[in-house]
Amino acid sequence: MVKIGSTDNRPRIVFLLSLATSIVLVILFFSGALLTNISRGEMAYTRVDMAAGSIFVFVITMIISLSLWPRAADWLENREKNNKIPE
Repeated sequence: MVKIGSTDNRPRIVFLLSLATSIVLVILFFSGALLTNISRGEMAYTRVDMAAGSIFVFVITMIISLSLWPRAADWLENREKNNKIPE
């Protein structure tokens, strides 16, 4: 079903997945901050607040996703092994 790749490639794949996850969440955070500023008509957040918040979200999501993606990969591999029919 899902082929993660060899064990040599696994750290690179986990890092790229974590990076992509973090970037997506930073974009969501930043767009939410911009939409809040636009909808209120006045500056609810300054540029410094949005930049610092984006950096904080990036760092926190990298830490969390670097610990969660390997577990997800292990779970997928174990599920794939268990679904194979013994010959």
